[in-house]
Amino acid sequence: MTATPTAPSTRLRNGDALEEIVRPQEGLISRRIFTDPEVFELELERIFGKGWFFIGHDSEIPEPGDLVTRPCGIDPVVLIRDDEGVVHAFLNSCRHRGMRIARTDRDNATFLKCPYHGWSYKNNGELLNAACENHYGEGELVKEELGLIPVAQLGSYHGLWFGTWNEHAPPLDEWLGDMRWYMDIIFGRTGGLEIMGPPQIWEVDTAWKFATDNFTDNFHVFSSHHSLVELGMLPNNPDFAAYGHMIVPGNGHILHFVQGEPGNDDYRGLGLSHDLRAKFDEFLTPEQKSIADDHGYSAGTIWPNFHWLQLISAGDMEAHEEAFLNLRMETPITPTRTRMWSWLAVDKDATPEYRKKVYETYVRTFGPSGIFDQDDMENWEDCTRANIGPAARRYTLHHKMGLKRATATDWPGPGVAYPDSYGEMTQRSWYAQWLTSMTGGNGNGRGA
Repeated sequence: MTATPTAPSTRLRNGDALEEIVRPQEGLISRRIFTDPEVFELELERIFGKGWFFIGHDSEIPEPGDLVTRPCGIDPVVLIRDDEGVVHAFLNSCRHRGMRIARTDRDNATFLKCPYHGWSYKNNGELLNAACENHYGEGELVKEELGLIPVAQLGSYHGLWFGTWNEHAPPLDEWLGDMRWYMDIIFGRTGGLEIMGPPQIWEVDTAWKFATDNFTDNFHVFSSHHSLVELGMLPNNPDFAAYGHMIVPGNGHILHFVQGEPGNDDYRGLGLSHDLRAKFDEFLTPEQKSIADDHGYSAGTIWPNFHWLQLISAGDMEAHEEAFLNLRMETPITPTRTRMWSWLAVDKDATPEYRKKVYETYVRTFGPSGIFDQDDMENWEDCTRANIGPAARRYTLHHKMGLKRATATDWPGPGVAYPDSYGEMTQRSWYAQWLTSMTGGNGNGRGA
């Protein structure tokens, strides 16, 4: 008899329904979902066990044998280019006792050898040798069946590699959907990007969703980072990041494009140098180019936890403002502790002088020692501490800004667009997808 699949329960053990505590259409989100261990366990199964997740970029593994070790969801993987140039993502775990077979963040290897019992694998995942093979009886060690475990699906777009453990997940192109049109603007604008150096990795005592919520929140900048306003490193105008659009392409993906204050021509061409902007004609459609030409700042989230920040900022009081592209990801460790990942990406054709300037600006502003991230991390940790108590968890958080906002009628791109980059329409869409995933659906959680 074939078992009939059952829909996952939408009720928590105390009887509360997920649909009752997370109500994106009303802009009401329970504080409980940020700290409750039961909710966290469901997230591991229903979000991190089933979605598509960023693993790495082509430029991080350019040569045969190059590898990086990363999470796919929360499971450790090794992203490796084999001797034939084919890219694989394997569970970073020996088939014998489960020990990690790649022990460093990055390396170049023809073979991967487990240090426990010496099982050795080729860089295409095949098992080559096991310790004491002569002690196995007939049929006890079938090497062809004991290669490294690959992710269920692996795909790339503009050199960004994503993996999923869900063999039934829609293909990557289908899952990215209309978000690909906007990824063309950010990642394909000049013919390709590359990652500069290794990622910065650090841990924060926060629920992973507070970090994600922050990356589609433009109106915290003037208050949270006000010291930078006082130093003259940000405009002294509370609305300076409101001039733009918020876009909901679907499937939980969300993004902003910001034009800056009227008359501020620095917020044009994504802030890039004029030689790089000249390449827009070659690689972007007229509609994509019009968006790239007219905006300087963009923040995007690919559901659930991978982000980009195309920013313009000065690195210190004396520096000229520079544009740079920061890639971000957060992976949960516990309900209230999160590992942060941060990369700097740069256009392949950027000059050495430009690369040096944007690198210096990036490290001074983002990452564990960056001015912006230090402000943000204090917010995330304090929100987590204040929401963990039994009294606080009885109440909801307020996400109603722009609940009745009309959509834009003249936006040239796909998806639902809203005028004004201050609002919580994109956050509500993200929580709508969270609810869709947690209640067993793959649908389009636009919900704004």
